[in-house]
Amino acid sequence: MSTNRSRLWPAISVIISILILVIALPQNRRTWFPSFLQSPKIHYGLDLVGGTQLDFRISEREMIGQISELEKEISRMENEGAPPDSIGALRAQLNAIREQQKTIVEAIKAVLERRINSMGVSEAVITPSYVGNEKHLLVECPGVVETQACIDTVGKTISLEFKEEYTEATEEFEKGVRGSAEETAQRIKKGELLSVIGEDMSSELGTGYENEKEYFFDQLPKSLEQMWDRKPSQGVKKIEGSIEVPRQTEEGHTIQEVPGIFLSEVTKPREKRQRALTDISLALEHLSKTMENASLVEIADSPADDPADPIIKALGELSPGGITSTAIDETKSSVIYLKNRTQGSQEMEASHILVSFKGALSAPETVTRAKEEAKKLAEEIKSKIEGGERFEDLVKKYSDGPSAKEGGSLGRFGLGTMVPAFEQAAFALKDGEISSPVETQFGFHIIRADKAPVRSPDILTYDILTFFNGAESLKSAENALAQIKENRVQREEEVVFLRNLFFSLIPTGWKDTALDGKHFRSATVTLDPTTNLPVVQILFDAQGGQIFQELTKKNVGKRIAIFVGGELVSAPTVQAEISGGTAIITGSRTFEDAKKLAQDLNTGAIPAPIYLAGQYTVEATLGAQALVTSIKATLIGTAVLMLFMIAVYRLMGFIADITLGIYALILVTLLKLPLFLFSDQQIVLTLAGIAGIILSVGMAVDANVLIFERIKEEMRMGKNYKTAVSIGFERAWPSIRDGNYSTLITCAILFIIGTSIVRGFAATLSMGILVSMFTAIVVTRWFMDSLEGTPLAENREMFGANMKHET
Repeated sequence: MSTNRSRLWPAISVIISILILVIALPQNRRTWFPSFLQSPKIHYGLDLVGGTQLDFRISEREMIGQISELEKEISRMENEGAPPDSIGALRAQLNAIREQQKTIVEAIKAVLERRINSMGVSEAVITPSYVGNEKHLLVECPGVVETQACIDTVGKTISLEFKEEYTEATEEFEKGVRGSAEETAQRIKKGELLSVIGEDMSSELGTGYENEKEYFFDQLPKSLEQMWDRKPSQGVKKIEGSIEVPRQTEEGHTIQEVPGIFLSEVTKPREKRQRALTDISLALEHLSKTMENASLVEIADSPADDPADPIIKALGELSPGGITSTAIDETKSSVIYLKNRTQGSQEMEASHILVSFKGALSAPETVTRAKEEAKKLAEEIKSKIEGGERFEDLVKKYSDGPSAKEGGSLGRFGLGTMVPAFEQAAFALKDGEISSPVETQFGFHIIRADKAPVRSPDILTYDILTFFNGAESLKSAENALAQIKENRVQREEEVVFLRNLFFSLIPTGWKDTALDGKHFRSATVTLDPTTNLPVVQILFDAQGGQIFQELTKKNVGKRIAIFVGGELVSAPTVQAEISGGTAIITGSRTFEDAKKLAQDLNTGAIPAPIYLAGQYTVEATLGAQALVTSIKATLIGTAVLMLFMIAVYRLMGFIADITLGIYALILVTLLKLPLFLFSDQQIVLTLAGIAGIILSVGMAVDANVLIFERIKEEMRMGKNYKTAVSIGFERAWPSIRDGNYSTLITCAILFIIGTSIVRGFAATLSMGILVSMFTAIVVTRWFMDSLEGTPLAENREMFGANMKHET
């Protein structure tokens, strides 16, 4: 048993050491490890990589007003002796609002985190802050330096909205859209800016806003082509037009043209831009003008009748839209682009004798023979032809078809023009050959090939860019082909800069209603008594209940969408008219799903808007400079410290330096892992955090200094190595413990009551202290014990501990 235990801990130590070494490696060196070992990385704060810090103030004015009104109403109802049920309902509302007020900071923080994550910033830090009676949220977005974009996304009002389905463009709807567009145009004429109005209206249904977008002329919506020659000073113009929008249908992806009204302005004069030519014809044309010894020829409707021609041969391997390069001869090579291929037709001339029967398609009324009789007659006619009788004479005597007057001649016809059975037999004949009787819906045919089938060549339309530079021509053609395929062919074209606000004349799917967060009281999770599945119960106030009843009455069988902060969170279908001011949302698969939906609804209903109280932006270059400077300072300080330890404590100093390296590996690993290891919060490294790390490095060495001084003192007094080490660690431990514990208590206080910067300092310092205690007491002790019994342990000069001499 003891043997197994003695092997277990070394094995665990080796595994942990390997994991630490792997995680401490840079992320680009861990690509071949499992995914859980690839993901850990250091998360930097905005002061190290640049970014935006926003200070949002939470306004509780509306919430406090609601609480005051409810308290007055409850007091009034109690004095008047109102029914307990009515008073109980108001008390439930009051308790719900008070509960929201307690959790308002966390609720709004959750909404802001979702919004920030939608911007692609997964390392944001949101820290509650309290200034007097005001509640603030400090939002740090590392890497986001477009301050206005961050404000627009993060700082929009958290609102709860109920919308009904709306997909038909009624006359009333169109009138409303046109009225809104005209009203906006008049506001701009009075001096308001399109940029400000556009931002304000960008979240409204049925409107689309582009602050400034570059357009090449052919990219402009047709209705906006008139803006090409317009000047910035000419202001905003109202234009009837349309945009193309991709739609997903049952048949697949389609492009839908959406009519609407533009309010458009040119923001600055036209400029020239390099543009990749994705149109192959345009790319070939541009290359013919810019490359030496190149000539472009456009070929239209050319027959592919010479398979030996290298161009025709190359085209034969292409589908329409394909492009290739080929050598024409020793002096020239070409890039060939096949625009279109019309398949050549197969034609022949033939005559026939038709023996019809009663009931056959288009059979003359004079035909009375049965089908079997017709077949037998056709076989007899075939025998007479083989016996030497003239085909034309037999046509006149026996054929029932309208071509009998022409000697049975059908003239020239192509493949695909006759019925399949007739066509298959006819095109299998050689010149002058006569078929056996062939049955079709018209009767039995005896066919003669007057002229054997001939296939006409394919008709090709293509562009050919030819290079005339001898042995280098093929290299030039292949280079041009690579440029075209990789979209590297560019030419300079002008672009226009437009700011557009678009009003759609087609409903976007949801229509605003009078029901919103003002009428919402609470959302709770309960169990359906019938199915025992979790459902979300919504409670409205009296006015909201009436609006909701009317809304459900006219939308039975349709959906009512619930939006929180402009995001769709649920769209349940109305099963029946709902009265009483209480709604039930079913469909949650798990209790967690229902709980999340209730939380979203309660968050959206919080009558506590947020306002931007301050902002601070750090450019990425400044942050990167701060990071480089901090790393340099850390490395220089550590190097000086390591040299000092070797100079003063010699071998023990060298051991301390090794221990310090292990300390650094462990600390880097912990910085890359989630805070407290099992939480979903990441440690975000800031300048203050680096300061805490540097301070903890000093404290890590400080513990070794205390231990080594005690060991040296014991060795000077003549104690042997083992005893000196044991006493040194034992007597140094109380000082190390008390000093580090007091610092840890200070860190805990700073972490609990401090702001984000102070908390970062406290977190890294405390983490460094804990790691330093481990390395100083455990790792250093292991190295020191390993020297026991070696010649080094007997050499006191290696430890700087010469014995004291008595006088």
